Amino acid sequence: MDANQDTHVSAQPRTGRRRWRWLLAVVPVTLAVGIGAATYAVAGSFGFGPAASPEQRKEMMERKLDRALGLVKATDSQRTAIKAIFARAFAELAPIHQEKRRLHDDFAAAFAADPVDRAAVEKLRTQTTALLDRGSQVLSKALLDAAGVLTVEQRKTLIDRLHELHGRGHGPGRWQ
Repeated sequence: MDANQDTHVSAQPRTGRRRWRWLLAVVPVTLAVGIGAATYAVAGSFGFGPAASPEQRKEMMERKLDRALGLVKATDSQRTAIKAIFARAFAELAPIHQEKRRLHDDFAAAFAADPVDRAAVEKLRTQTTALLDRGSQVLSKALLDAAGVLTVEQRKTLIDRLHELHGRGHGPGRWQ
């Protein structure tokens, strides 16, 4: 190395790099939450136990949403806006859930056939994947719309809470 070359390396990362690191951390978490919520909304109960009714799913969504909004100390106007966003998303998910039930019945019939028609099962699998993708798109849009209502600090609080919950499993009381 030439003695005249500047070898100084800044100890502070560039602002752009910090922003990209933050985005790389936030986007996967947001997508994971969206996909998980979409899967739950479409599947009803993740296949464990009896499927929840539409009313039960809506009540559960509202309870979890209230807890999350309480955690971030959302204002009344933020609560109103975000609840409207998720009410629209829930309404958009209703026909997806009905289609999921039809596909479930079709899967059962396909597996009960003798012999099992592999091509029919594959077609049902691709339809199910497309259906989950549609549900994920609805919830991703809702999450992004809600993110536009919350402040950066509020979103960070939610992300921190999600990191705390990571690995604790599923069940009641996780948002308490």
